[in-house]
Amino acid sequence: MDVSEAIRKRRSIRKFKSDPIPEEKIRLLLESARLAPSGTNTQPWRFIVVGDDVTKKKLQEAAHNQKHIRRAPVIIVCCADLRAFKGFPERVDELIESGALPERTREVFIPYLKKGMNSVTKEGLIIAAAANVSIAVEHIVLQAVEIGLGTCWVRWYEDNKIKEILGIPDHVEVIALLPVGIPDEDPGPRPRLSLDKIVYSDKYGEKYI
Repeated sequence: MDVSEAIRKRRSIRKFKSDPIPEEKIRLLLESARLAPSGTNTQPWRFIVVGDDVTKKKLQEAAHNQKHIRRAPVIIVCCADLRAFKGFPERVDELIESGALPERTREVFIPYLKKGMNSVTKEGLIIAAAANVSIAVEHIVLQAVEIGLGTCWVRWYEDNKIKEILGIPDHVEVIALLPVGIPDEDPGPRPRLSLDKIVYSDKYGEKYI
């Protein structure tokens, strides 16, 4: 299966078989997330793998009793560590050493980042972190399709309750709950807007040919 096929086959799965997921498949999903790109290689993603039924029940209740959450053999709780952004200088050094950035970046970019970080609000950090973590989560989603698993992005939940259940500290934000399991349904494709409704040429509103 290539990436294009995985994209076409991906569905939000809400019915799962009870079969357990082999540990090697879970690790493959997490490894796919680990390899995702992020701004300045910040890698703010953190994941909690939940398989305990009691904990899954609590997560379901905190997510307004969405039943597919507990039905999944595993829930990957996808989080963002806001403190990861304090590691900008170290991450830039790593990129320079790997050859991804020129040596002069250390003198130009790091002071710029340090200055900018002083004015960034927590809300700004959350937005940046959420964008990065979302890329990693979608890596998991597409890898899951390739190995015969289904997933469903869940964003409707009471954040504070999720944090309390899982002991998540204040500097870590919950970005999504991701139930994972073998699909017990085969939904058809969902309607999507055509390209002419979402793509413009050179300027917003200019028809794309």
